[in-house]
Amino acid sequence: MTALAALVDFWDEEIDRWVSGHAGVSDRLQPWFESYRGRGHGEVRLDAFPEPYTGRLIGNSTPVVMLGLNPGAAVPRFQAPGGVFFEQLKTLRYSEWAATVPYASKEWESIAGPNRFYQNRFAFARRLLGEPNWSIANGVYFELYPYHSSGVNASMEPPGDVIREFVLDPIGDLDTQHVFAFGKPWFSVPARIGLPPGRVLSAKWEIPSREARIYSLPSGQDLIVMAQNGYAGPPGAGDTEALARAIGLR
Repeated sequence: MTALAALVDFWDEEIDRWVSGHAGVSDRLQPWFESYRGRGHGEVRLDAFPEPYTGRLIGNSTPVVMLGLNPGAAVPRFQAPGGVFFEQLKTLRYSEWAATVPYASKEWESIAGPNRFYQNRFAFARRLLGEPNWSIANGVYFELYPYHSSGVNASMEPPGDVIREFVLDPIGDLDTQHVFAFGKPWFSVPARIGLPPGRVLSAKWEIPSREARIYSLPSGQDLIVMAQNGYAGPPGAGDTEALARAIGLR
């Protein structure tokens, strides 16, 4: 079994457990759960199911892979017991649900409006590839930490073996060269998984505070970590164009 298939099976079973009324952190996930201790608006919410990834992992021939920090604020009307997405997961496996682009669905947008988190990522992928008709169904999104919180206000440093098993090894089975990680906490990940220091990605950035480094993963893929002050999302139009030139897509 590939690392990707093993990941899909694990989370299908884990989320089935939540939906069946056994919410809580399983033993296997305890090291990951304990790697972040936010308080106040950064406190972890366990009344909403975790979302380690979204997107179609199996059978996606042209994925654009993006890594974030965590799934963001919980919206109980969707993710808590009785919520819209929670009810959907009673008839769909997590992998099936995650492949439906749920945060761009009519169910979400009719109540919560367009999801800026995802809209920014859709725009990034289209600009990066120079394909205005790029299908949002080809987006794949993994999180550094799978549990909801309204903010991130403490260090977020999952153990290296956790990130290898639940994020980077499975991504190694996807057919893509570049993996894009957004947010400063990702800069500490390569050292924890034993990667060489990588190199600064040189470009003429529009945002002066932008940092970018590129690392070689054991899979042969390139991990590109980017961040700017006060923001953990993808770059805007100008810096996306600069990124595309820096990694040879232009």
